[in-house]
This record gives sequence, C-alpha cells and structure tokens, in this order.
Amino acid sequence: MATLIVTIIFGLIITYFALQNTGDISLNFLNYTIPSVPTYFVIIGSLLVGLFFSWVVSMINGIFTGFTIRGKEKKIKSSNKENVELSKRIQELEIENAKLTTKLNTPKVEKIV
Repeated sequence: MATLIVTIIFGLIITYFALQNTGDISLNFLNYTIPSVPTYFVIIGSLLVGLFFSWVVSMINGIFTGFTIRGKEKKIKSSNKENVELSKRIQELEIENAKLTTKLNTPKVEKIV
C-alpha cells in the first residue's frame, strides 16, 4: 500500500513538473537533430536513462557479490569437512591413548616357576 501511495505522489510531482515545463527544445546527437522536444520529456527521459544505468550497475555488482559469497561458502564447507575429519582423528587418538594407558597401568603377573 505504501508503494502505491509513493507511486501516486511521484506521478503527481511529474505531472506538475510537466505542466510547468512545456517549452520546446531541440536535441542534438552527433549529426542528428530532433526538433521541438518538450523540456519535461528530456528531463524525465534523462531520469529514466540514469535509473536504467544504475540498475545495470547494481545488477553487475550483485552478480559479483554472488560469486564472492559462493566462494566463501565453498571455503566454509571445506573447513567444516576438515573439522569433522580432525574430530574423528582426535577420537581415534583418544581411544588409542586410553588403550595404551590401560596397558601400562595393568599389573604384570609374573610366573613363578
């Protein structure tokens, strides 16, 4: 609902602006001339072109950010895998340590002949 209200207000502002700037100008692009273009077309067209270019730049930035995040996720996944492997190795070593400790602490029975 807020978006609709903002859009209506923006449309009213553009309408008011267009009514105030009805003078004609001519546009020159290299060797081409477009005569009798209303001023508000030029200004609103420039605004739309600027918004389009900023959207394109934002999309490119978003794509590069996605690739960066993907690389970080791969690093995290490999680190988690390494962490699991090291935890398994620690558990194996603790079991081996317990066996060795029991082996050393058991009294030796000597046979008397």
